[in-house]
Amino acid sequence: MDAAERDRDALLDAALQQWADGGWAAVDPVSAAERAGVGAESTREFDSGVDLACAVFDHVVDERAAVTLSAVEQAGPSTMAKVRAALEAFFDNVDEDPRRVVALVDAIGCPPLAARRRSANRGFAELITSGHAGSRIEPDDLRVAGHFCLGGLTEIILAWLDPDSPVTRGQALEHGVRLYESCMSTR
Repeated sequence: MDAAERDRDALLDAALQQWADGGWAAVDPVSAAERAGVGAESTREFDSGVDLACAVFDHVVDERAAVTLSAVEQAGPSTMAKVRAALEAFFDNVDEDPRRVVALVDAIGCPPLAARRRSANRGFAELITSGHAGSRIEPDDLRVAGHFCLGGLTEIILAWLDPDSPVTRGQALEHGVRLYESCMSTR
């Protein structure tokens, strides 16, 4: 990794902290560069805080997608083994840096972030439901189930990360797997 890549990563990390601390509207390229200890040249590609927040979103989603896809590829042949592997990787990614949860929930009022969030959610729903191809459930119904489950999964992740909630990571993961299994069942 060269110096420019290190500076960009430091800038994205500082912007993620801004987002976690104050919402997407708090993301500011100049103050993120100061916080990251990088020069102003690191902010040239970002015309606004929204542009930088979108870059943070893309970075978080790309990392999460990479680990999730890798886990699915390494999972056993059963659909539910793939679902479990995907959710475990998803949880591991959030557990590694809980600030990343903002990319799941904080897009209201920002059309570019909302569009990215919808696209990422469609991709995750497709990934999770792809193993059901050829099932008796219609593909459109599978996609709806995938989105429904993602909403529930997001809420249970938020409960797990809430220090005032009794929900543990293990409970959240098990209920997430059961939610997907139930919603995509042909019974």
